[in-house]
Amino acid sequence: MPAFRQVLPILVVLAAVIALGYPLALVFGLPLARRDLSDLRKWRKELVTSLAPSDLTPLAEGGAITFSPQPGRSVLVLEGHPLEVEPDTDANAVAAAAGRPLLVPGEVPERLTDLLYRFPVEALAGEGADAIYAGTRLLKEGISPAAERPDGKRLDFTFEGAEGPVLVADRLLLEGEGFNFDQGRVILSEAPPFGSEVRRIAADYAVLDAAAGIVALARPAAAPLQWAQEVVRLAERLGGESDGANRLFTLEHTPVLENDRGRALYLDGSPLRGNGERPSERVSGERATFTFESASGLVVLDGRVLIEGIDYHHSGTEVVFVKPPARNARLRLHPDYLLVDPERGEVLLAEPPMPGAVLWVAEYSYYSEPACGPTLYQCFLALPQHPVPFPHWIARRVAPFMSKFPLNDERNVVRATFYTTLGTLAALGLGGIVGILLAVVFVLLRPLERALLPWVVASQTIPIIALVPVLLLVLGNFGITIQTSLLPTALIGAYIVFFPVVVGTVKGLRSIDPLALDLMRSYAATPSQLFLKIRFPAAVPFLFTSLKLGTAAALVGALVAETESNNRRGLGFQILGQVQSGNVADVWILLILSGLLGIGLVALVGLLERIFAPWKRA
Repeated sequence: MPAFRQVLPILVVLAAVIALGYPLALVFGLPLARRDLSDLRKWRKELVTSLAPSDLTPLAEGGAITFSPQPGRSVLVLEGHPLEVEPDTDANAVAAAAGRPLLVPGEVPERLTDLLYRFPVEALAGEGADAIYAGTRLLKEGISPAAERPDGKRLDFTFEGAEGPVLVADRLLLEGEGFNFDQGRVILSEAPPFGSEVRRIAADYAVLDAAAGIVALARPAAAPLQWAQEVVRLAERLGGESDGANRLFTLEHTPVLENDRGRALYLDGSPLRGNGERPSERVSGERATFTFESASGLVVLDGRVLIEGIDYHHSGTEVVFVKPPARNARLRLHPDYLLVDPERGEVLLAEPPMPGAVLWVAEYSYYSEPACGPTLYQCFLALPQHPVPFPHWIARRVAPFMSKFPLNDERNVVRATFYTTLGTLAALGLGGIVGILLAVVFVLLRPLERALLPWVVASQTIPIIALVPVLLLVLGNFGITIQTSLLPTALIGAYIVFFPVVVGTVKGLRSIDPLALDLMRSYAATPSQLFLKIRFPAAVPFLFTSLKLGTAAALVGALVAETESNNRRGLGFQILGQVQSGNVADVWILLILSGLLGIGLVALVGLLERIFAPWKRA
C-alpha cells in the first residue's frame, strides 16, 4: 500500500496529461480545419455540362427521353439552339419542334484493336465526346488518375473507383499483360517514366489521345461503335427574367469558378464572350483614352463595373474616360458578360436580352464541397498534419515507429536514444568536473572569484545556436568528423552544465555554520580537514541539485549539437528529420522519448546522491 501511494500521484498526473491532450489537439487543430473549410481553393470542383440522353434508343423509336441527373432549371438544345419544348417530353415532339430526326450518326470509327478505336478529332472535342455509343447504348466516359506520382522507380499504384485497363502515357495496359492486381493495388510490370501520366478507365471508355482521336474502351464493344454528330441535350437555364430590361442572371450551382476558361454561356444560339480584353495602351495615370478589340461591352476598373455616360463613353473601339484611371489600375472590357459574384453565381450581361430570349449554359465548373468534408470535425480529421495529435494517434504510431529500422541500423530509435544518453552523460561529467573545480577555486581564492565570475556569467549569454557552428568549424579544422563524433555533444552540453554547478557548489561550500567552523579550528583542523569534514558535506545538497538542473540542460545541449552537426546517430537529428518529413505523430513520440530520457537521467543523479551522500536521507 505505501508503494501504491507513491505511484498514485504519478498515475494521476499521467492521466491528466493524456486527457488534456484531446482538448489541446482540438484547440490547435480546429482553426486549421476552419481555414480549410472556408478556403475555396481546397474545395472539390464539379463540372456542369449539357447532358445527352441516358439511353439513345428512344431517339430512334420515338419514346420518352430521359436524362440523369436533371438540372432544376433546364432547356432542351439542339445544334447549339434551344428548343421550345418541355424537357419531360418524348422524342417525336422534340423532333417535330426541331423539324428533323434527332439522331444523326457520324462516321463509323476505325477499329485498331478490340479496345482501341480512332474517331474523327471533332468527335472528341467539346460536347461531341459525350455522344459515343455502341448500338443504341450511350457510353460513359470515366477515368481515374493514380493517387501516387510516377518517379521512374515505383511499380505499385492505387486508383479510386476504377476497374478497367491502365493507361500509361499513350499506352494501354491489360491485366495479366501489363499489370497485375494485388490487394487493392495495381502492380505494373515496368516502372512508368518520371512525370508520366498514369490513369485507369473508370467507366465505359477514356480518351487516350485527343489529338489523334484515339479512344480506349474498358471492355470489347458488344455492338458497332458510332458517334452521334447531333443529339438533343438538356442544358441548364440561367435564372432571371428576359423582359428586355433585366441584365442580371444567376447560375444554378454555386460558388462558381471565377477563372473558368471552359465556361460556355449562350443567348439563344449565340455564344457569349466573358473573357476580359486588355487595352492596347498602358494605364499610365495620365491617359484617358484606351483602345480595345471590341466596340462595346462592360468596362471594369479594378473589379468595379463602370457606368457608361457617367464614368466613360464609347467612341467605336475607343473608351474615353471622364477622369484618367489611376496608374497601373486593372482595366478590362468584357464584350458580352461578366461574372460579378462567384459566390452567388451572378452574371451581368452587357446588353439586356430581348423578351422571351433563352439564356443557357453548356458548360461551367463550380465548387461542390470542401475536399476535407462537409463538417468542421471531418476537416479536422482530414488535416494532413495535426500540430497536436490525439494521444491515441500517438500511441498507435509507437510500435511501427520504434520497429521501423532494425537494431543494427543507426537510424533505429533505441540506438539513437542510447547515443544521446552517452553524449548527455559525457557532457554532465565534463561540465560537472569543470564546475566543481571552479567553485573550489572561487571559494579558496576570493580575488580570483571577483575577477572571473562576471566572465562566467557573461559566457551564458551567448546563444548555443550561434556557438555550435563556430565550435563545429574549429573541430573540423582539427580533423574531427563532427557527423559521427560525441565530442561536439559533450562540449556543448558541458558549456551549459558548468554554470549551474559553479553557482550551486559555491553557495553550498559557503553555507557552513560559522560555529562549526570555529569549533574545527579550535581543534587545530587543517584546511583540507575543514574542507572534507565541514564544507564538502554542506555543499552536497547544493551540488546534486545543480547537477539535476545541469542534466536537463545537458540533454538540451546534446540535442541541439546533434541537430546542428547533422549527427545521424542521435535523437536530435531524428527529431529534425521527422519535422522536415511532416510526421507530426512521430515528432511527438521523439519529444516524449526525450522527456522520459531527461526524467531518467535526473533520477540517475538522484540515485547517485543517495549513494554518495547517505547522510542526506535523514
